[in-house]
Amino acid sequence: MEIFEYIEKMNSRPELFPDMLAYAVEHKVPIMDPDALQVMKHYMHLTGSRYILEIGTAIGYSAMHMLSVSDDVKVVTIEKNEDSYRTARDFFKNHGVAARVESILGDAKEVGTGSLSDTPFDMLFIDASKGNNEYFFETFSPLVKDGGLIIVDNILLRGLVVEEEIQSRNRRRMKEKVDMFNKRIAASGMLSSFLPVGDGLLIISKKEEGTNA
Repeated sequence: MEIFEYIEKMNSRPELFPDMLAYAVEHKVPIMDPDALQVMKHYMHLTGSRYILEIGTAIGYSAMHMLSVSDDVKVVTIEKNEDSYRTARDFFKNHGVAARVESILGDAKEVGTGSLSDTPFDMLFIDASKGNNEYFFETFSPLVKDGGLIIVDNILLRGLVVEEEIQSRNRRRMKEKVDMFNKRIAASGMLSSFLPVGDGLLIISKKEEGTNA
């Protein structure tokens, strides 16, 4: 067993939503890796994050796991694909959590912040178009309270982020955008950690006003 496989196994937990996992596998819907999911939920426990803004609902799998952290957790989630949006709403309803979720149908690049709650979020979770991480961070991180969390998934692009020779122009451009965002955060002075769990998880603490990184 490779060391990273060992760590993955140690970080993973029994699946809470096997129906959603089975749907994702059958329909080839990308979902968050279980070890990264567990680490994110651990951070939610540690920080007491209860009001979450999610960019990229997909079928609602990550949102369901975030809601499982506490009955007090509420999630506002944005999804641009109508089929995914409707599937997620069905899952939320079937699992009895619809009252704790505000689902927004629309492109997060077009929704804007004006239509969102005036109440600061405890956490921002970015898991949408990877080439737009920079835009999503700049647009939505101001909605997170001082001392809150910003978490970005898939910062390794299944290893693509360190490949030197990439034939596909689209894949090369995506790699460049994700790499630039990662490097920008690393050099920013913000309190952040790049974790080699799942497909790479970036944890950023939004600095409280007047404190040092």
